[in-house]
Amino acid sequence: MTGPLSSPTHLDDRISRTVDALTAAVGDGRLTLDEFDRRSAAAVAATDRTRLDALLRDLPPAPPRPVRVRTLLAAAWAHWALVNSICLVVYVAICLSAGEFHYPWPVWVLGPWGAVLVVHTVGATVAARRGVTTLPTWSCRSGFADADRSADRPAGTAAR
Repeated sequence: MTGPLSSPTHLDDRISRTVDALTAAVGDGRLTLDEFDRRSAAAVAATDRTRLDALLRDLPPAPPRPVRVRTLLAAAWAHWALVNSICLVVYVAICLSAGEFHYPWPVWVLGPWGAVLVVHTVGATVAARRGVTTLPTWSCRSGFADADRSADRPAGTAAR
């Protein structure tokens, strides 16, 4: 939806969000200070949504944020617990319906996956003691987010 905005306060909110997005782009190194000054002045002078949207349209995408190792491990263990609890419920239901115990097939889901998670958890604990708390994130477009990609950087953007 383009065109005039419905009220002056709506316009002020939209201008504020646009300037915040431009400020974040400067902080990420996707915009130079001169370009930020030009665009923020144009944002304050804008009278409709079309002009505000045009100021953000050609910005390079924001780099992915690093992921905390503890967050990844907690998610991995939660998935392991969920999948294995479903397997165990299915196994118990099969045993109860048959009236006898069958081969304990859930150990083949529980064991190898759990062993891999234990190795990753120990590795993350050792890395945390050395001060590593985040992992670089991978993007198909840019490779690792923390790698220096100055040769691929679009013109008019600053280095990180």
